[in-house]
Amino acid sequence: MSGPVTSRGFTLIELMIVLALLAIVSFIAVPNFMDFIERNRIQTQAQELQAFLLYARGEAVSRNTSITVALDEDADDLWVAKRSSGEVIRQLTQNPELVQIDSSVDELRFRSNGTANAANFVVCKDGDTGRGFSLQIQASGAITLSQAGKNADGNDLNSCTL
Repeated sequence: MSGPVTSRGFTLIELMIVLALLAIVSFIAVPNFMDFIERNRIQTQAQELQAFLLYARGEAVSRNTSITVALDEDADDLWVAKRSSGEVIRQLTQNPELVQIDSSVDELRFRSNGTANAANFVVCKDGDTGRGFSLQIQASGAITLSQAGKNADGNDLNSCTL
């Protein structure tokens, strides 16, 4: 005589419970993940701007010439670094749908000794100052990137425009 038959696997009820728990976790995790991605995009653009400005300053010093950083006249979403001869040496593209970059000056000039005209930049999205970043360029040429939602002096970022 044969013994009792044992079945292995999941029942339909067990499977439905697991799917319900997965759905609950998804509804909690997805908005937080989207917020994380949004914050990361803004921070990445601010760090790219900082690297772009540091490159322009380094080129001014190493080539013993002045380098100008400004928005391209033909495209509102393109920052260019130019030599005094007008030759473009580097570009930084911003996607206005993802972030907006605002500057306190129309043109930033790094001199051959590394100094610059003082300026401020703000990187934000949709006017959300809590996620925005501030970059401060001092007359000495030092470039400071703030924490999210803060100015370079540590106070809260009040506006996404300069």
